[in-house]
Amino acid sequence: MSDPFHGLRSHMKTMKERMKASGAALVVMKDNRVVEEWYDGFHHDRTGARSIDASSRFNVYSVRVTYIALAAAICIEEGSIRLQDPLNDYFPGVQGEATVQHLLTRSTGLKWTDGMAEVVAPPGTVLEGKRPDLVATVIQKATGQTVREILHERLINPMGWTHTGWMGAAAENLVCDVSPLGYPTIRLGADDGTDRNLFVNARELADWGNLHVNAGMKDGKRILPEKVIRQVTTPVHRSGQPSFGYFWWLKEGQSRHPQDELGATLQDGSFQIFGASGCACLVIPEYRAVAVRLFNSLYEGYDYLADIRGFGDEVMKALHTVEQFNQERRLMSRGGNE
Repeated sequence: MSDPFHGLRSHMKTMKERMKASGAALVVMKDNRVVEEWYDGFHHDRTGARSIDASSRFNVYSVRVTYIALAAAICIEEGSIRLQDPLNDYFPGVQGEATVQHLLTRSTGLKWTDGMAEVVAPPGTVLEGKRPDLVATVIQKATGQTVREILHERLINPMGWTHTGWMGAAAENLVCDVSPLGYPTIRLGADDGTDRNLFVNARELADWGNLHVNAGMKDGKRILPEKVIRQVTTPVHRSGQPSFGYFWWLKEGQSRHPQDELGATLQDGSFQIFGASGCACLVIPEYRAVAVRLFNSLYEGYDYLADIRGFGDEVMKALHTVEQFNQERRLMSRGGNE
């Protein structure tokens, strides 16, 4: 079999140059094992920078929202939060009929300015930016616990992860961001799960996606209730709006929203999250596969939609080749036993 991941790596190299990233990482899992792993570049763009390797932890920016959504789903499953709770219950003074479900599916119809919310559309009718900070506030008000406390107890510690966490201090394995500022930076902040400072390495991000493939199981052990995983990846349908779970962008049919980030060839039921620095986690349940990519660029001006859609399509090409090879091998094996 020729190298099925050559095209995917070529896409990664092209986009690394186009977005001016100094480092990149790629991990693909299928059937619970790593089938492709690739690292390139350096932790920043100055002399003496450390090379990117398996221990390198990137700031995943908006990818973090899926972790926060999972914490919310745990609270919903256990009854401390209800999907139909009005946001006014948690943010006194908020007008309109927006609920927790609208918040998790980016459709509250609210515009927030300096902590004040203005109703700009009926809930469920517009696509808006992600507000994981508000979700974190709902969680803390409902439970008295931070996102970090819930996730460490229910996810990070049981999974045995040591390269996943909100960082409040610098560490040698943290990858810097490169940007038009002209010098490398590391975004640190509160370690309670409210800030944009979740750092993860490629293997553990792939493990995160694979936990969804396995409906909350890892190595035969139940980590999370299956209902929680189904909750965050079940589409919520609203007229004229894209298909979302809890922040995950879901693939359903051939209809496409102008801001759709999913590759056209991805299987129905696939879901993905994409972050500001170019990082992404793509889950393809039909193939029992996960593909994650990490970059460290905050430069703008490139076609990010063409990029992330192309990434998904290249992943599908690679997986299709792998599937064809496996099928041919099974046929040959059966033929040899006859």
